[in-house]
Amino acid sequence: MGTMVVGFRLGCDRKGRQATVVLTQAGVLHHSGGLLGMEVRPARPHAPVGRDPHPVPRQAATLRKLYADLHHQGYTRELITPACVRLDTDEHPLHSRPWGEHAPRAHPELIAEFTGAAPAGPGVLEDALSDFYASIGLVPRAGSALPAGRAGAPPAVREALRSLAEGRTLTSRPRRGAGWTVTGTGVRLNVGRVGETLSHREVAELQAALTAWLRHQRGSGAGSGAR
Repeated sequence: MGTMVVGFRLGCDRKGRQATVVLTQAGVLHHSGGLLGMEVRPARPHAPVGRDPHPVPRQAATLRKLYADLHHQGYTRELITPACVRLDTDEHPLHSRPWGEHAPRAHPELIAEFTGAAPAGPGVLEDALSDFYASIGLVPRAGSALPAGRAGAPPAVREALRSLAEGRTLTSRPRRGAGWTVTGTGVRLNVGRVGETLSHREVAELQAALTAWLRHQRGSGAGSGAR
């Protein structure tokens, strides 16, 4: 039957080290690290904490954060670009106690199998995650009523997702001292030298308000000639 996984391997030339992270369809994160060019050493896997009914999206958020954190730490060489692949290994989900950092070591061959199966060439984390979600049935596949993956997002959104996945910062154009900054970990509004970081709920409320405003402008035609 096999196991669907999504993962990546990044290298840091300055430190001479590499790091690999793989997320399985059971919602288990597998890590390994070591010297560049040497055999990697698997760490204890991170299973979902408690009886999480939606482990994969929560663990995928952790995968995104690890990707961004590693880039900030200097792991900028893409040894294996983000990819979704099917492995021959049949995974035994780690949903029984103990959880989290106390979970037993399992599937030490999983990362080695991922590195051998991952395709060569460019890859984007959000695209790999979209393929992963579709493969395990969390979202409709391309061609259905709700298109999945990069085909379902405008070019500007895809480019912004790519920047965030690579650990870069999105910023507004300078104007009258006011603006915004978006990173993989937060959204900040700035006025002059003063700034305020928004909570996740405040970001969602702001997005809803801005989406409503843009649709209102299109409907009324008020924004057609505005500059």
